[in-house]
Amino acid sequence: MAGCLGGDDEKKPSKVHVIWGADATAGSILHIMAPNSQNTTQSLDEAEFTFDFNETYSEEGDISTFWVDPGNGDPVVEVNAADMSTVTVSYDKHGIYRATLGANDSEGNSGEVEVFLRVEYELHYDNTQSTDNPYPVWFDTSPGSDEASPRRVDLMSNATNPPGWLLQPGGPSTVTWTVRNPADTEEDASTKEIADGGEDQYGWGTNDPLAGGWRMDIDVEGDQITTETFLTIEYEPLETDIPEPPVAE
Repeated sequence: MAGCLGGDDEKKPSKVHVIWGADATAGSILHIMAPNSQNTTQSLDEAEFTFDFNETYSEEGDISTFWVDPGNGDPVVEVNAADMSTVTVSYDKHGIYRATLGANDSEGNSGEVEVFLRVEYELHYDNTQSTDNPYPVWFDTSPGSDEASPRRVDLMSNATNPPGWLLQPGGPSTVTWTVRNPADTEEDASTKEIADGGEDQYGWGTNDPLAGGWRMDIDVEGDQITTETFLTIEYEPLETDIPEPPVAE
């Protein structure tokens, strides 16, 4: 009878019990731009997560495979349980991801659990050569999944006016930092005068940033400068807690 407890539509408990562990369920991408470039990537260290299925077991057969669907559109990562009990996945875009961890046994049974992963973002971009026309700093707040949007973005930009010397005396620099949102609307700006041989900095941040491509322009009048910029994109701590290791009976 439809709707009765124990009807045909009720999902039977899995014979495969997925028991997992991990070092972390939150990580960060480290993105370093090539100095003095027009936002050319020098290196991108993806956020990496390794899951250990060593305690996973089946009530009927032998465990044959462990697998993880990372939840970002990439293919499922699968390993032979006879060879190893760990599966590693990585992410190159920030976001909250709903990963699925699973195992199959020799009798055709399978089990799975969902795990939320938090991936944040860190950007470094420097102009190490003195210039009066620094390249803009671009950053994208669009998440890599639909689970959640960033809760905050922060940046800090340092500007240095290198000291002049006998044959090429220096002078002051007037530096203006301007942050523009994805609609190219000015969100914030600050102007500071930096004496020859001096330095100053600009900091900005906002909660719940609009999704899309942002940029920070750096305009200079007067002496040339060098710059260092550091940016982070953060999320609410929505990641799944790592379970306690099972206790032997």
